[in-house]
Amino acid sequence: MQHTDSVRGTEAMAGQYHWEDLVDHGSQAPAPQAAPVTKPSLPAEPAKEAAIGSYMTHELRAPLTSIRSALGLLQMSSFDKLSPDERETVVLAIRNADRLDGLINDIMDFSKIQAGKMCMDLEPVAPESLLSDAIDAMRAWAVAKGVRLIRVDSDEPLPRVQADRRRTVQVIINLLSNAIKFTPAGGKVEVSAKLGGHGHAGTVQFRVKDSGPGIPAKDLERIFQSFEQSALGAKMSSGTGLGLTLARAMVELQGGKIWAESWKGLGASFLFTLPILIGTAARPIRPYRKPIEYHGLLSNVFRRLNAFVGALFA
Repeated sequence: MQHTDSVRGTEAMAGQYHWEDLVDHGSQAPAPQAAPVTKPSLPAEPAKEAAIGSYMTHELRAPLTSIRSALGLLQMSSFDKLSPDERETVVLAIRNADRLDGLINDIMDFSKIQAGKMCMDLEPVAPESLLSDAIDAMRAWAVAKGVRLIRVDSDEPLPRVQADRRRTVQVIINLLSNAIKFTPAGGKVEVSAKLGGHGHAGTVQFRVKDSGPGIPAKDLERIFQSFEQSALGAKMSSGTGLGLTLARAMVELQGGKIWAESWKGLGASFLFTLPILIGTAARPIRPYRKPIEYHGLLSNVFRRLNAFVGALFA
């Protein structure tokens, strides 16, 4: 093929970026024996993680942009000339490049949240439009997997919520992505919104319900922590492990609450609320300080990124 030399050149360029080699491993030094387990991290540690994450995502973006551009040109100019196997390889590479781009975006968002630099552009938004935007974004993947994606409309008119439209759609997409991933072919994923019930007055409650294997009760809270998954999730994971952590942060920064409900073997439901408020605002959000284990965070992230880059050229 005529593009062999360019592909080899791209491989050589990718070989220069071994993500784990770029991580500061100083945090992996043994902790002093006398230090109590409950001792909080030094105040500078979250800022250090955020700064490194921001720098690394910037450095990763440049070579990834070149890879995606080269693949896009190949697809547009020479796709019809390729053999079926070669076409499949190009499509797989593009898909993995898109997934890697999503991982980088996750890390960028995580860094912004930890540094207290994420801004929420709050405005009155119709809940139904949030569901529609997220469903439209995920419909093609659901169809490809043989999963029915169903929107369940509320029996009563819903008031507008005070929300950041883009971030809230991102939350729903993250939840839909998990639901579709764990739902077998022939199954269904339901998406709905309704007025908040007992204990959630003054809110609209969103729900994403799958028909997968469910989540053990002991994992229902733990799955929202960084890199934490249920036993089944660990086997099927294909992301940074930050998706639900980011979803929780973005919901709580908007004044809402997020949680999961499940019965093993009967699927899982992810629910979150957003407040019904009046007025608009655009303000920086205070640093998000949920308990998060920072030790080895970037090592975990870049180890997963390294695996994805390897898949691009496998």
